[in-house]
Amino acid sequence: MSMNAVFIQITPDELARMEKVPALAESLFQPGVASPMAAFGDLSKKMEDRIRAAGPQLLGQALANLDPRTRQQLEERMGATAAQFASGQGGDQLLKIMKERRERAMAVTSTAQKDSPRMSLDKDWHGVHYLLCGELEPDKSVISQAVLGGKPLGDDDEGFSGYGPARFFTAGEVAKLSKAMSDPALEAEARARFDAGKMNALKIYPRFRPEDAEPVLKSLCQLRDFYVDAAKSGNAIVTCLV
Repeated sequence: MSMNAVFIQITPDELARMEKVPALAESLFQPGVASPMAAFGDLSKKMEDRIRAAGPQLLGQALANLDPRTRQQLEERMGATAAQFASGQGGDQLLKIMKERRERAMAVTSTAQKDSPRMSLDKDWHGVHYLLCGELEPDKSVISQAVLGGKPLGDDDEGFSGYGPARFFTAGEVAKLSKAMSDPALEAEARARFDAGKMNALKIYPRFRPEDAEPVLKSLCQLRDFYVDAAKSGNAIVTCLV
């Protein structure tokens, strides 16, 4: 399976929601994962009363069957113990948790359905990164951040794709990257760096042939144009290897 780098523009408000709920990033890159909870409408008054009356006991029974460590973690998240739920307490708390999860599911669906501007470097991502800065990994320079930089979303090192977490650039960072990538000398410098033999010796992913120079440079220019477009729109960018 190959690794492809995908870049998606989102608004600053969408980024703020995504920082609070990193799972929203997955719905951007894998639109089909929107939660089925979003299909349910608002709970009726009758249903809310049923949840308050019977829900705590059912939840208490379920929690009691879990191993102590897991049960304790869930009790801390829910703000009540299994014994309290089993005794009928915590109906309002349980209802609040269900409503919050539904709101998150609705946010996931909304994000997944939005047709956000996106582009893919396909398998050229490592080659583009190398041509931009001449390094295997990002360094302190602005230009080296364009492909492999950004702040991780969430604390899962592998991310939903298994190739690392989704990462983001704020609108301000996108503006700086757009300016750096618009340097008139950039394309000529990148072209001069292309050396298939050297890149293969450095194990730049995947492998390159001399005739790959133009396609990789084309990908670099497409990424530059994507950053410029995002900066003009005042957008942030989320990226991930998938």
